[in-house]
Amino acid sequence: MTEKDVYQRLREHLDSLPVGYPATESGVELRILQRLFTEEEAEMACHLTPFAETAEQIAQKSGHTPAEAEKLLEQMGRKGLIFTSRKGGKSTYRAAWFAIGIFEHQVTRLTRELYEDVEQYIEEALKDEIISASTPQLRVVPVHESFDQQMQIAPYDSVRELIKQQSKLVVAECICRKGAELKGEGCGKPLETCLVFSTGAFYYLENGLGREITKEQALKILDKAEEAGLVLQPGNAQKTFNICCCCGGCCEILKHLKKFPKPSEMVASNYYAQVDTDSCSSCEICLDRCQMDAITVGDTAVVDLDRCIGCGLCVTTCPSEAITMNQKEESKLTVPPATGTDLYIKIGTERQQRVQKDS
Repeated sequence: MTEKDVYQRLREHLDSLPVGYPATESGVELRILQRLFTEEEAEMACHLTPFAETAEQIAQKSGHTPAEAEKLLEQMGRKGLIFTSRKGGKSTYRAAWFAIGIFEHQVTRLTRELYEDVEQYIEEALKDEIISASTPQLRVVPVHESFDQQMQIAPYDSVRELIKQQSKLVVAECICRKGAELKGEGCGKPLETCLVFSTGAFYYLENGLGREITKEQALKILDKAEEAGLVLQPGNAQKTFNICCCCGGCCEILKHLKKFPKPSEMVASNYYAQVDTDSCSSCEICLDRCQMDAITVGDTAVVDLDRCIGCGLCVTTCPSEAITMNQKEESKLTVPPATGTDLYIKIGTERQQRVQKDS
């Protein structure tokens, strides 16, 4: 089998997962795989599924001995190419999709060349997988201080409630802002802001992708993120696995989302900002805080509801307290899937239906 064959097979295999890995005319997606996987690793990855399996089970498919398979799988886990987990003294392995997954796991190995390839790939093809999907992988929730204390908030819409539910917390660097820094285009906003929970936290710790923190430290990170004007995007599940703190200039989701005419229709969010025109002083502070260019200021500030994604950043710095967060009407509220597994089953099902419709 030639080198081209194995990477092409891996590309097709990754494209069969819940979050796809489509081909491009430029072939940049194959160049990315060649940067990340050896030929042996690429071949092994083609045998993994989204479901956890032991090294013995995978060895039966790959033609390795169990010991050979385990050694290679552990190597791939350390490189962030697959998911590994430990329970009851037993190790299991499953496929990782490219984003959110393999790419984010390169945060400690990231090079400018890899990041530029990924930027090119997102622009050419991957943005349709990570942004235009019917069910997004992430949801947008308002920063804590933007909520009216009388408002009834579901636990999955409150980042502080999400933090309180966790037994293990890890913080990692934001790979998007890190990539921008490697290109000399950094925004200067906090870098160590990606919060990872549950089994993901154990994976990040084991593979040196982040450091363990307390709940109090996590809440302070959220405070700094709010101060810096970062959009809070937890995983789109009630029992989530992460919270991303994102800026509109570096985040590969937000900066592409901003290019669409109606970003509000492409995110999972239950809130929107509203201006009390009688109280607004037209100070324009909210313009810099908005990551979606959803606000214009003339005699008063005006929020374009087609563009507002409900992050709440404009609310917390309004000196006249003229902006408030409002919950969408009941018919437009989104309830996230119960778990991360449910989320990706839903995403995979929707993608399969979309592919069948287009074929």
